[in-house]
Amino acid sequence: MSNGFGFSEVVKSGNGNTLILTALIAAAIANALPTPADSFYFDMQQKLKQELEDGKISPKEYWTKDIAYYYVFTTLWYVCLVLLVLAIGGKYQNNIKILVLIISGGLVLGVWKKNIEKDEQILKLKQQYSFNKKD
Repeated sequence: MSNGFGFSEVVKSGNGNTLILTALIAAAIANALPTPADSFYFDMQQKLKQELEDGKISPKEYWTKDIAYYYVFTTLWYVCLVLLVLAIGGKYQNNIKILVLIISGGLVLGVWKKNIEKDEQILKLKQQYSFNKKD
């Protein structure tokens, strides 16, 4: 009986290690590339950090929420990709093209967000330096 994904057939044919290696390589690549989920996470992280510095939340609350947001946003991104592939159906060649487009868009969004954050940090440091220099 097939589970719809062909995992059983791959394992029965003696290629279970290929399946494991493919999953590990995919996970490594996925963790190395920025996604739209990263931009949401970084926004929330910045807001949480400000709440911590303002004394609105405790360090325990900060770290609990920070970790939860990281895993929730990342998981939602990949769940959306899986659901998209399942909803589209069709041949894998078409699905791969669609996923490449979506992931490329995610990369652009991730880089865009990181560049904004970096520039904001530089401006903040410049303002702090200017303020301290006047004293």
